Amino acid sequence: MTELVFPNGFLWGTATSAHQVEGGNSNSDWWEWEHRPGSPCRDLSGAAIDHYNRYPTDIALLAGLGFNAYRFSVEWARIEPAEGAFDQAQLDHYVDVVEQCRKHKLVPMVTLYHFSLPVWVAAKGGWLSDETPKLFERYVRRVVEAFGDSVEWYCPINEPGVVSFGGYMGALGFPPGLHGVANWKAASKRLIEGHRRARAAIKAIRPGSKVGLANSMQEWESNAGGRPIIEYARRQAEDVFLEAAGEDDFIGVQTYSRTRIDLPRPIGWLSRAALAIGPIERLVVGTSMNRMAGNNPTFDGRAGIRRTQMGYEYRPEAVAATVRRVAEVLPGKPIVVTEHGVAASDDAERIEFITLGLQALHPLIGEGIPLLGYVHWSAFDNTEWVLGYSMEFGLIGVDRETQERKPKPSASFLGEIARTNRLRAD
Repeated sequence: MTELVFPNGFLWGTATSAHQVEGGNSNSDWWEWEHRPGSPCRDLSGAAIDHYNRYPTDIALLAGLGFNAYRFSVEWARIEPAEGAFDQAQLDHYVDVVEQCRKHKLVPMVTLYHFSLPVWVAAKGGWLSDETPKLFERYVRRVVEAFGDSVEWYCPINEPGVVSFGGYMGALGFPPGLHGVANWKAASKRLIEGHRRARAAIKAIRPGSKVGLANSMQEWESNAGGRPIIEYARRQAEDVFLEAAGEDDFIGVQTYSRTRIDLPRPIGWLSRAALAIGPIERLVVGTSMNRMAGNNPTFDGRAGIRRTQMGYEYRPEAVAATVRRVAEVLPGKPIVVTEHGVAASDDAERIEFITLGLQALHPLIGEGIPLLGYVHWSAFDNTEWVLGYSMEFGLIGVDRETQERKPKPSASFLGEIARTNRLRAD
């Protein structure tokens, strides 16, 4: 039996996002997207798991399991339902969420934007509008002022690369459902500006806070032909955001799997030069996107790959590769794994995923990489955006008819690790 001990003060948490758990998020672009004729969404979010009303008992449950942190998001569409009209009752609601965390000795880690925009912001063009970063900054100021000294950890924007790729490149069926490399890059630029503005606002109001980008990252692998596409994709989906977060207090790493791209060598040769030319860039990236959609989520045509419910390669160790990459790109920068988890109906796979992920991460601490915490996605089974309620990421199951919470063995397993600050494994 091996015992892996983690540093004193290590953050052990679980995560949720408002739209996925609260229910009734009717003033958001995601709610409108779900209800649009021809929507790609499998399910309506509806009442979700009613976390909006049940948060006091949910937070108590998480604390009782042994966790010391809770990452959750504030819903902009609730706080500012119309332009310039801030809802004090909704601000008070989230202030109480924070107070419940502190009451139960959970460190609140607040995400200020997790994929969903107010419908009026979306109507202005969303993340293609020059106004949106400024509007986001104004909203952030109101929230941080309301929280005062009660919140130390902030993630302004969750996975900006997924937002721009999923909604503006047209890759994942996210709103607003636009397509094209130009839209993708333009949205990324606005998201970066929004993050920087939010960071400056938070630090001005709460100088002692810790602000960090929550960045979606993957372990990348390819044959020689696929390498140019890998380098391009990693640059656009990850590295531009890491560079933008160079002045952050920490980097949030969110990793679920490994992506492999195999392409014939001639295409790789052409790609390397062609990706610098606008029209050809659009052709090459579009072709690769079609290949991904036609085969599988990782471009990987090899048979016998173990996969999750999401279709990802089952690769818990990928998180160590992404943490190491952040340490290479931003040496000495503190890192928190702000999401790591697996969609699986068999909870034994979740326990295995957690174990292998933590076993891969632990040696990095010994190497001097400043890893400060591990936050599991997700606390509860919830709606998974376009894929609806078919994906089971939660440590805690939920009967959606009765809203009864049903902790899984993985919840007790990870909770015990959190309580003892150590992992015992064969």
